[in-house]
Amino acid sequence: MSLRTEKILRSLDRAYNGPICSVKDWDTKVIPQTIRAILKKYGLEKTCDLENPINCDDDLADQFFRAGWELALELGMLNVETERIIKITEEELIDTLKHKPKEITLGNGSDQVILKARKPEDPTPPLLAASLGIVVSEELYVPIVEGIVKYKKLVDVLHGPSLATVYGRKIRSGTPYETLMGGYEAELRREALWRAGRPGMANTGIAGAVTEYGHLGGASAIGGPGNVTMALCPVELKTNFAVFHRVMMAINNNMRIRAGGFSYIGGYAGPPEGAALANIAVDLLIATILDSDYTSSYVYDIQLLGNCGRKALWANSVAIQAVSRNTNLIRNKIVNETGGPCTDMFMYEAAIGLMNHCVSGASKTTQPRSAGGKLTDYLTPMEAWWCGEVFKSCAGMTRKQANEIAKKVLPKYEERLSNPPKGKSVLECFDLKEMRPSPEYHKLYLDIRKELIDLGMPLDKVYEEL
Repeated sequence: MSLRTEKILRSLDRAYNGPICSVKDWDTKVIPQTIRAILKKYGLEKTCDLENPINCDDDLADQFFRAGWELALELGMLNVETERIIKITEEELIDTLKHKPKEITLGNGSDQVILKARKPEDPTPPLLAASLGIVVSEELYVPIVEGIVKYKKLVDVLHGPSLATVYGRKIRSGTPYETLMGGYEAELRREALWRAGRPGMANTGIAGAVTEYGHLGGASAIGGPGNVTMALCPVELKTNFAVFHRVMMAINNNMRIRAGGFSYIGGYAGPPEGAALANIAVDLLIATILDSDYTSSYVYDIQLLGNCGRKALWANSVAIQAVSRNTNLIRNKIVNETGGPCTDMFMYEAAIGLMNHCVSGASKTTQPRSAGGKLTDYLTPMEAWWCGEVFKSCAGMTRKQANEIAKKVLPKYEERLSNPPKGKSVLECFDLKEMRPSPEYHKLYLDIRKELIDLGMPLDKVYEEL
């Protein structure tokens, strides 16, 4: 038995014999009460600075890390099916951080990339996976993915959109339709990567898998070294058997494990400070309990249905910096844009959110989530290219530089966060045959790019056609 299998089985055993707690009590009592108490103990209440949305205070980040460490050890994670708490010891957490690699390889052959742990203001460019699971029509899936991965310097890993249908049938989660979809999505991915000339590019999970059935359905097609399974935990500090199924799939198919869990501002964790604290604990717990190769957790503003407003920018900056400064954990951090394709709002949100994550020390991101991921076919390759350009170009910037840019750009879009423009569908603003944005979208890109460069963002034009 491998050491990884032994660790996961230990966690799974604790999901059956750990302390008992109902989901209701965990959500409404344990989480909010414990977070409030630890924030107070460490003097972190009301430290959110909305005038400076990107944290530049190392001492504050370190204090949040100490508090997050205590939260992780005090709470652990609740398994929702058994209503048992999976606790960890401090020795186990220290051992996890001691032995986690500082870098891993993803993909194969000439498409192989190295994913590294990064520190705040790190000059090493982070990696970009594209796209988040935005639903697209079945007949558009291959050309959209082909366009997304076209530029090797911009997109490193394929996460992919989700399918609206499988062979024309509606996909119903948890049914044989979803299992069939898992294999079908993997087949379409291979075709798109072959067309783009990137057959060895790393794949992450099955984007359309709402339950474990979709992941298991595509396991044999995307398994193997270099590829990644995706396991997302329920909010806050919870896990379930669906997550363990996906982790076991990775073990059985020799895949990397990417596991994540979100923290909500305005949810059980409370204010921005509470969400940041919970997010730090999530990174530590997932790395230990699920033995993830890298985590994929971030703070989300439940009121705005995104994380590009001031509260979420600040909370993400603090949480990312806290773990970056004090561990060598590799982490994927996600920006949730709410503006749609071909809108200035999307481009501003992506630019500020990704700049923030880059300078705070994120290793990787998964992008884009144009129009908040709510609309079918509101995804074009252009958003992925823009995200790649910004995220990689900002490597080496200081947090102070980034904060000054954020303060100037936020007023250009923040009043629209509660009612963002949906933009245009892929067929309205992108030519999938020529793989080019419409003239309108191209001009928008050039205008905003120049505007951001004038404000000090060090954007590098790394693809030739645009």
